[in-house]
Amino acid sequence: MATSHTWDLNCSPFIELLGTNHAPSPDELLVLKTLLVEHCAELERLDKEIARALREKEKIKNFVEAHRALMSPVRQLPDEVLGEIFVHCLPTERNAVRSLDEAPLLLTTICRDWRRVALNTHRLWSSIHIFLPPDLSNQAMFRRVTGIRTWLGRSGTLPLSISLHTRSQPVHGPFGLARTPSPDLFINNAKLLISTITSYGHRFGDLFLSLPPSYLRLFDELSGHRSFSMLQHFCVRDADVHNGISPIWNHEEENDDVLFAPLLARTAALKRLEVSNIYVRTGGYLDLPINWSILTDLKLQSSVSVGLYTSEALRILQRTPNLQHLQIYFMLSFDQHLDSTPIGRIDLPHLKSMRLEFWPNRVGFGESDPRAQVSSIFDSLSTPSLKLLAVTGAWTGDGFINMKSIHEGSGIPFHQLETLELAFQTTPEELTDCLSSAPELVSFQYKEMRIPPSFCDTHLSALTPSQENPTPLCPRLTTIRIIFGMHMLGEMVTVTSSNILSFVRSRANTLKRFDMFFGTQDPFLTEDDLDALRKLKEAGLNMRLHSADYPVAKLDSPFCGLLSEPEVLQPPSIPANQNQLSDMEGLFATRYIV
Repeated sequence: MATSHTWDLNCSPFIELLGTNHAPSPDELLVLKTLLVEHCAELERLDKEIARALREKEKIKNFVEAHRALMSPVRQLPDEVLGEIFVHCLPTERNAVRSLDEAPLLLTTICRDWRRVALNTHRLWSSIHIFLPPDLSNQAMFRRVTGIRTWLGRSGTLPLSISLHTRSQPVHGPFGLARTPSPDLFINNAKLLISTITSYGHRFGDLFLSLPPSYLRLFDELSGHRSFSMLQHFCVRDADVHNGISPIWNHEEENDDVLFAPLLARTAALKRLEVSNIYVRTGGYLDLPINWSILTDLKLQSSVSVGLYTSEALRILQRTPNLQHLQIYFMLSFDQHLDSTPIGRIDLPHLKSMRLEFWPNRVGFGESDPRAQVSSIFDSLSTPSLKLLAVTGAWTGDGFINMKSIHEGSGIPFHQLETLELAFQTTPEELTDCLSSAPELVSFQYKEMRIPPSFCDTHLSALTPSQENPTPLCPRLTTIRIIFGMHMLGEMVTVTSSNILSFVRSRANTLKRFDMFFGTQDPFLTEDDLDALRKLKEAGLNMRLHSADYPVAKLDSPFCGLLSEPEVLQPPSIPANQNQLSDMEGLFATRYIV
């Protein structure tokens, strides 16, 4: 049997040749073969011994794990506790979906006991999102309706959260070919599904309808005028507008009735109303049969084609004294003057968050200026409890929204704001005044919409605590996000890496998130500063610096003219609501800097 020294390389007769390019002679080859016989046999023996030991190890491991599983703490949990854990597995931002990859259906596939607990936990089955494709067959529709009834039947008597989405546009199949559904098949499927859902109308707690306009009328007809006595949250959206059809052309011209109004007439306890991407005639909101006074949440958000004129919006707010959260879309008309009837001060004593969007109606510029309308809105509001303010506006020119006059002369308590999100053109001086007036600010987001940019090194320096600046602006700030527009060239960037580094270093102990997006390929950040920023991120700071490669085609590509010239993939287009940027690496095809 070979001993350890026999495979010591230093004891090999070929020690001087090992690791060289020497080609052995025939005699040397014979010696090599003889030398390796015993060693190869020993290697084979060890492989067999290792394989045997591994098999034995696997048997012991399986034995131990099988018995340890019996002692698993989760097996000791009462069904009620396990069911509560299951409920926390549900999505929090939307309703549950019919997918085996998510709770609750996923929980029914683990084991028999978990399936039993899941099926008997009513809260797991009290929410569902339903999609109706236009081309679903009769057999598939029957199975879907049966599944929905089974699902909701497991929810006991709990209030239900249901979202329903369908569209009337053709379905795009493989290779982009459109499959036009049979109108009769589609309408019959829709009737069956809506009839099934509305049979639970007395238990609606949250209802989200994303339907074409004609199907909103159908929903009302098939619900049999049932009372939605438990409904507290109603959200409605025109599904066709959501899929790109202009709301101006997607309504019945001969009938300007608000198609979801009859549904609201049956809601006595409604507290949250959301209307988005749906045509509502001017004055239509004021005619809605709703108890505005008990609303706590109101979201009226349309597309750039349809919005609320100032006078109508303010009259709505007069009726909602108990609002806590508001998001509203103002259409600023260049020709329409405010009603002569004075609005007066609108008191919203419980309002905590307010998101306002201002968009000018481009029809008929005239000589009017929408600035007065914007000022009148802020001058009319009294919001003593406000903590979050978000303002978005599309208007070319500084002064569209005069922040100084707003925080000095309006009822907006800038001194107690904790969250501020701005996306409109303003001047550097107005931005400084705005930050100076909000000493309690915890979170600040700014979407740059001006050339040259308003946000600059001056603001970073004012926010940076130092010996020269012992009382910086916004001392409680923990979250800051600055988004420079995609249209800006590198020389337009008004912040430097040294000031970014100074700001981040000075607030490293309190900063929870720092995001900065440069809409340029080269934001002129020095490598030394970038290295220091990367070290801060490695130390645990939640920070993202990103930039975008401007989509310019190569003019001198070596592949140009080939029959099989590779396709150049361009970055995706920038959506209009860039200020709502939530994922800088995915949606905007950006690259990491830090």
